[in-house]
Amino acid sequence: MAERPAVEEDRRRSPRFNCGGQAKINCLPSSGVILPGMIRDLSLHGCCLDIPQPFDCGVRAEIIVRVNAQSFRAVGEVKAIRGPSTAGIEFTHLSTGGKDMLADLITELARLQAVMNKLKLARREMDAESFRGQLENGRRQAAMLGKRFPFRGTVLTAENAGESSELQVASSGQDLSAEAQPLVISVDLFG
Repeated sequence: MAERPAVEEDRRRSPRFNCGGQAKINCLPSSGVILPGMIRDLSLHGCCLDIPQPFDCGVRAEIIVRVNAQSFRAVGEVKAIRGPSTAGIEFTHLSTGGKDMLADLITELARLQAVMNKLKLARREMDAESFRGQLENGRRQAAMLGKRFPFRGTVLTAENAGESSELQVASSGQDLSAEAQPLVISVDLFG
């Protein structure tokens, strides 16, 4: 039995870019039925479409792709089916004008993707820098509060509260909080 490689190679001839748009699909030979589709991604050599009904691999179709204000017509072949409603289509024929329009669209999508990647990286770096700043600010505030309130770590027991207002500092290493009883002061609101 032959072993499969741990990581499958990307067999695509060109990079794909996430893209929204509409498609009209006419299976060949044409029966006159034109099906709508939604574009998921686009490359120089094909696209991935969400479709209302499944196609078989190898089916040829005429596709009108519309992204923003641009549209082009291509003939393609279904190369992959993912689930009941997603088809990967390879473009087998495009007119010269269609090729130019697709190339311009891919160039713009690549530029937008590069900008998005740069913004995401800057955001991650900013988030890490912001977190470090907040952590350091918290440390400074804790140090200031420690100086301002030197009795931090002090336990006030019920016995001491009744006898005097002096605080007992828990600096002896003993856990006085286990011995401490809750302080209850009764207040007569109607008397």
